[in-house]
Amino acid sequence: MKSKKVFFSIVVPCFNVQDTLKETIESILKQDFNNYEIVAVDDGSFDETSEILNKYRISKNIKVITQSNQGLGAARNTGIKASAGIYICLLDADDLWVPNKLTKIYKIIRNNKYSLITNDEIILGNKYLFYLRNNPPRSLSNLLISGNTLSPSAITIKKEIFDKVGLFKEGKKFLGVEDWDFWIRVIDSGEKIKHLPEPLGIYRRDIQNMSKSKEFTNRIINIHRNNSRYFYSKGIISNADIKNWETFLLISNFIQHPLRTNLISISEHLIKGGFKYLLTYSFIKIFFRLIFRKIQGIVLTLSKYKRLKCIAKELL
Repeated sequence: MKSKKVFFSIVVPCFNVQDTLKETIESILKQDFNNYEIVAVDDGSFDETSEILNKYRISKNIKVITQSNQGLGAARNTGIKASAGIYICLLDADDLWVPNKLTKIYKIIRNNKYSLITNDEIILGNKYLFYLRNNPPRSLSNLLISGNTLSPSAITIKKEIFDKVGLFKEGKKFLGVEDWDFWIRVIDSGEKIKHLPEPLGIYRRDIQNMSKSKEFTNRIINIHRNNSRYFYSKGIISNADIKNWETFLLISNFIQHPLRTNLISISEHLIKGGFKYLLTYSFIKIFFRLIFRKIQGIVLTLSKYKRLKCIAKELL
């Protein structure tokens, strides 16, 4: 009898995640949809991550791949290459899923044949929770303007999409922004992303501090500049658009992470001439889009607070 084709491959990149890994894997094992495999990639951990993974490998038949530390993009790529599933689900090793996550996604795929699906999440900090709307960008320019508004742990991708647009970029200069670069290539290729407006997972914000560093801000700017030059050469955007968006990205990053290093980045940019873009129509339009997204998140959080709190309590 021919074996059943694996439908979902869940790729879990791991680097020194001993404190959260068990909860993440258990949230997968509690799924009420059974046709999946777990592909965990130990990216050179030096804590107890490998011991935890080996226990699950033996008891639950999880695929475990060990490699030297190469970064998040490389770890995801290793897992994707080793996957047997028709669809790839990305799940960071400190995030969690609700038990019916895969069932919900499968029903959408079965009924509509979508290649990419995103769902909403709950941002969970030490003393707060917030509704994260992972609404896909309406256009390429919207993605360039708004920055990365899609959470990897809330994305399901048909594996053949990687053959079309390539894998995640690797190397330190892409650390933490490799997913934004990937979505830009996806949208540029003409692919559409289906949005499921339900919170099907938890994104643990205070554990993931990568995005608070000055180096991360610089990586965001570099991704933006490289892609902007490309789309400028194609006549899709203007030079003024590029300057407006760069000013916006620096300010929005400071609003999300009000650190001294991020304030210094804004000051340096304004001194070099970025101040003249603060009062342009396109910048004001961009800025109000950010404000609207924040207000929308607050409204959704307040209106669904009891349910979000209940989900968080059940998963943790």
